[in-house]
Amino acid sequence: MKKILYSVFMLATMMLAACSDDTTEPAVKRGMVLKANVENTDTRATMTKNKDVYKFAFATNDMVKVGNDQVEGYYTFTNDGTVFTSADALQTTTPATWCAYFPGETINLANQSGDFADVATKYALAGATATPTTGSDGLTVTMKAKAAVLRIVGVNKDEKLDISVKTADDGKYVSGLKAVKNSEGFSVETSDTKVSLLSKQGAGVYYVVVPAGVKISVSNGDKSLYSGDKPMSTTKADGLKAGKYYTLTTGKTTGKADATINGVKVNKEWVQLWPGGPKFAKENVAEKINFTEARKTGDAYVWGANWRTPTTDELNKFFTVKYEDEKYVLYPINTTGRLIEKNGEYGLLLTGVKPGYTGNTLFLPAGSDSESHFIHSLYLTSEYYSNGSDHSHDSDAQSFSYYGNLEENVSHIGFSFQSTVTPCMVRPVLVEK
Repeated sequence: MKKILYSVFMLATMMLAACSDDTTEPAVKRGMVLKANVENTDTRATMTKNKDVYKFAFATNDMVKVGNDQVEGYYTFTNDGTVFTSADALQTTTPATWCAYFPGETINLANQSGDFADVATKYALAGATATPTTGSDGLTVTMKAKAAVLRIVGVNKDEKLDISVKTADDGKYVSGLKAVKNSEGFSVETSDTKVSLLSKQGAGVYYVVVPAGVKISVSNGDKSLYSGDKPMSTTKADGLKAGKYYTLTTGKTTGKADATINGVKVNKEWVQLWPGGPKFAKENVAEKINFTEARKTGDAYVWGANWRTPTTDELNKFFTVKYEDEKYVLYPINTTGRLIEKNGEYGLLLTGVKPGYTGNTLFLPAGSDSESHFIHSLYLTSEYYSNGSDHSHDSDAQSFSYYGNLEENVSHIGFSFQSTVTPCMVRPVLVEK
């Protein structure tokens, strides 16, 4: 899902009184204050999320580089918590075009942390005065985003992420951004040798700042990433839009896999609901089975070697329910959940809440009638029931259950024990290879 990042702000400056001793040239005043007004200012350069909108905020000690077409380098303005100040900035003797760059005139994009909080430290902004000015009456510069953000979702539990970006025109690796002097933009810095913008191990959600407005290709090692269920390796000619978020996954989050049922090979759909989570079949085993059958693996399993019964831990990561203020309150862990009727069956609809999974759903039918609107289910896990100590009851199987009613929704989700010989419903998960 694309998220628009608001990062336009106004820069206003005023002079501090100080005069040149050289009376043969026009007086040049030194020292300027840069006032930066940003929507939703904060105490630190951050990106914040509010109702799916990401906003930029300045911080103490943040720096903006400001130059004009009459000086060779840049003046550094530093945020003191209220305004940006520079003791060295000089008013020009004749009108000049002033340009400003955040977080500086060069931005190193290599080896980013992947943390959301660090996006702001590399998020390129640039702007220029609308008309030339000496600065004697202050400066007004509108800063605009010059970068985009990739939200990379590692879908597999133990996979290695090695994200690199190439410019599509010459196939070189992106290493950073560099301010284009006396302009409102940055150029892309590249390298002939590989540059990793992100290196991480394991499933999760990671954020990477990348150039906007230029055609690029993105890869994880030597593999393409996915946008939805389609591979995405190269952007369109005009690249990614500045100021926007793009969600890419390291693999598919839905798919199909072979199952062998009663000697017949068929395709079964699966869906993953959170990064690193199991890939649940979208339907139950047709007939209820007992614990002994549910614990079988390989070719002996009811759906064949590609599938297995989920563990207790895998079924314990949907959401929690607490009774507060005389009502049941659902707290998502990886999904939301609500009781619904679907195709004549009552059951629990789970919906992913993590980035990359908000469109993924899983329906777990209750397998019981709902004439009273009370819905109760029992799903076997692959583990014996434990009473909380190290002892397992060899005659009891762990079962996942939920119950509630359509009017008040889910009032319980948790585990109980069943006899190992009692047939129960089973929702298989894909065997990861």
